[in-house]
Amino acid sequence: MPLSRKRSTQHKVYIPSSARENQYLLAKFNITEQLIEKIAGPVDLNSDQPFLPFYKKLSEMFFKINEEFDIESGQFVANDKFTRIRFSPERITAQTEQQILFLYNSRYHFSQSAHYDGHKQASKIHLVFLANGDEVRHNSAIFHQKVLNAITKFTEKTGITTDEMRICDHQHLTYDLFAKDKGVQGNQVHKLRSISNRYAPDDISLPENTDELTYAIVDMPINRRLRNLVELDHSEGENYNPLYNFIADAFISAAKKHHLNNGAVIANGLVPIVRRSDDENTIAKGELIMLGYNPKNTSGGYTCKWSADQLVDSVQFVFVASEQDKTSHGFGKFLIQIEHALHSIAEKLEYVDDKEELNVRFHQHLGFYQEK
Repeated sequence: MPLSRKRSTQHKVYIPSSARENQYLLAKFNITEQLIEKIAGPVDLNSDQPFLPFYKKLSEMFFKINEEFDIESGQFVANDKFTRIRFSPERITAQTEQQILFLYNSRYHFSQSAHYDGHKQASKIHLVFLANGDEVRHNSAIFHQKVLNAITKFTEKTGITTDEMRICDHQHLTYDLFAKDKGVQGNQVHKLRSISNRYAPDDISLPENTDELTYAIVDMPINRRLRNLVELDHSEGENYNPLYNFIADAFISAAKKHHLNNGAVIANGLVPIVRRSDDENTIAKGELIMLGYNPKNTSGGYTCKWSADQLVDSVQFVFVASEQDKTSHGFGKFLIQIEHALHSIAEKLEYVDDKEELNVRFHQHLGFYQEK
């Protein structure tokens, strides 16, 4: 085999045919008094729901524009909750104190809905554009451009300037590492090119201020077998330190062995949210734990956060790509390294591959402000 072909093969990752694809775009902007008055006129503070006319008119404008650009699934969110989107065989919208979660199958589920409280003025609005179809990743550039056209029309009608609206493109691939052991046949082959490189052939040029971030979050359910891997002493109250230490040691050892230098273990019941940040930090905010990473930092190390007195339903492993993890081919090699590390962890934890899951969700994100 020619050397060049060998090198190309090293950057291809084979994931199960059952892998799920997601893509959604978010357009985020602040609510100002000027915007409210432009859309709905002066606020009647004597009204039972003073902000209802504003939300209603703006959301109707959003849905009408979506219809014009053939975008079938959109969510208007004005309740200051963190927006999350995941694949699901059932269409469900769930809310907590801090989060709004949209679960859907891109092939079969279509919806246009608004989420707000007419009694309150939210600080921000999130316009959520959900991709639909059988080949979400293959058609991601087309959907991206379609959404940008809709956002441009929205800004023209509302008077929002390009430097006021942050646009984010989020894409996921989700699969069970041990799907083959459970009888799933066939593979998908990916090199996992960066979003900007995938969009270039479609003549989509992203602004110079575009930020890209690539990472994986792996969900490991904690069952009775895993709980019994180490001896726990509850004589002075709940204490799961030995279990979490054992899992964290397996993670760090595997990550080092496979040259993965930015990562985290989260076992405190909080939802890990990975964001690009010049100053790397970890901040717990209620239900969420924000993990800031700078892709320019090639050796950020490992963060381990758990609550010793709490037995969590699952532990999350986080692997974040640095700039050196992006090759001329893409991030395929990075995901291969992650899979090798996970197999090492699974071996240490005596995983039962045909009965237990390690769900890998590979994220590619980019964010920018449209150029004037």
